[in-house]
Amino acid sequence: LSNVLIQLKNKKLSIIATDLDLIFYDEIDDVKIINEGSTTTSAAILYDILRKISSNSDLKFDLKTENKLSLQRDNSDFNLNCLPTDNFPTFEDDFDQKEINLDSSSFLKLINKTRISISSDDTRHYLNGVFLHLTENKGKTFLTGVATDSHRLSSSSLELNQISEFTPLILPRKAVFQLGILLTENSKSLDMQTSENKIKFQIGNMKLISKVIDGKFPDYKKVVPLNNDKTLIVNSKDFISSI
Repeated sequence: LSNVLIQLKNKKLSIIATDLDLIFYDEIDDVKIINEGSTTTSAAILYDILRKISSNSDLKFDLKTENKLSLQRDNSDFNLNCLPTDNFPTFEDDFDQKEINLDSSSFLKLINKTRISISSDDTRHYLNGVFLHLTENKGKTFLTGVATDSHRLSSSSLELNQISEFTPLILPRKAVFQLGILLTENSKSLDMQTSENKIKFQIGNMKLISKVIDGKFPDYKKVVPLNNDKTLIVNSKDFISSI
């Protein structure tokens, strides 16, 4: 699991990494391929080499043997230890629900506004994520995210253009934070699809697949005041600077 799976096929280089809770997939188009194939090698070592190489350099990957991958660039030749792909986890793409297209910036705001209230108490694992579900208001359908640590509660919603089938789920903390990083770096369209126990996000060629938390999120609406007449209106900039 410390290795990254590299596959060369159909003029595409695909990269897959997983810790069994999260699966990350990305691909690069228009790669010059002499022979198709696949292998796995250390993600940490590969990243350490690549970050020291100029970003516009051409790289040559050559799988010498089943256990040896050569990475060449100009006068440099790195030899990396490999493991065959047989033992790398395989994941069936069993997402049966319809894809929901979301505005990436709006969804990023949703998770940023809710993740501050995610609980870190592992004894109540069902609070260790953001509860995603559909809500309705004034004839409109919203995707709503809610998180609470039992002391504070954060909720945010974004309007969906079309009514979609969506089973409520709890998105784990790790997936929330990784998704936040990806959406900060990419402004492409975001597609979301779910299965019985997983959720998939696709941003361009990238896919992030996560397990969902097995548990029931509490009925948070019971603790939200409905007829509250105690309101205070302040200038937001003054309020922020004073805090």
